[in-house]
Amino acid sequence: MSEDREMPLTYHLEELRARVFKILIALGIAIAVYMAPINIANMLGGDEGIISIVASIIRNPWNISSISIGGGGGYESLTTLFIRYSRDFILPPDAKLIVGSVGSVFTAVLQLALILAVITVLPYILYQVVAFIWPGLYEHEKRIVKKYIMISSLYVAGGMVAGFFVTAYTVIRAGLYWGAAAEAEPWITLQGFVGDLMTSIMGTVAIFIVPVALLMGTELGVIDPDSEVFRNKKLIYALAWVGIALFFPDLTTLILLLLFIAVYEPSFRYMKRIKRRRSSQA
Repeated sequence: MSEDREMPLTYHLEELRARVFKILIALGIAIAVYMAPINIANMLGGDEGIISIVASIIRNPWNISSISIGGGGGYESLTTLFIRYSRDFILPPDAKLIVGSVGSVFTAVLQLALILAVITVLPYILYQVVAFIWPGLYEHEKRIVKKYIMISSLYVAGGMVAGFFVTAYTVIRAGLYWGAAAEAEPWITLQGFVGDLMTSIMGTVAIFIVPVALLMGTELGVIDPDSEVFRNKKLIYALAWVGIALFFPDLTTLILLLLFIAVYEPSFRYMKRIKRRRSSQA
């Protein structure tokens, strides 16, 4: 039986505020980790380090325009390493990653760090959401939710891997292929490249989370896989197509739809298996 007690609304609002604050703290820590310099010694020292740049300005403040910061001042973080690895893995050797709008470069890198942080702490976010509703759950519901929190972590990891190695790679390479067919030079802006990475990874993670929600809903008895909606797969795929196209109106739509079909088909079969097991136990 549920352990929920009659508590005033202000109590629940205060608890919700506290849990949202914890989520924001976790996100802040994750962003700091992804943005923090991992080579402080090289960043401070070296020919293009901060100390060298400041010393050059002090020695000759009138010649500041000649100071070289071609190496980014020695700055290197997990986010910039991820961008470099993505460039080397996804882009062909003749492609060149360039800076488009200088003012938006930091924003693009920060946005990527935010996306990576959200994906990293997503299991913790799910935990805080479940912890908020936990007192109102029955014992069997608690066991089910606890199981699927762990399963969701595996699906999130799978979504990240598929988003990078399948979705992002296919979408960007296909764009370069059609560009080459039009005899366009393969010069890609950093902002556009980061944007394609973010949409591909986040979209794929979202696709991978859907089966977890369906399986958990079936086990909780909220979703019936034998209903008219779920038996009509054409309708399911049409709705998925429309939903994906609203957020990813390009080649990413097709890739994500194929991934959705790939993860939905086995999930649907397992949903029916879950229902049969529930019926036999009733």
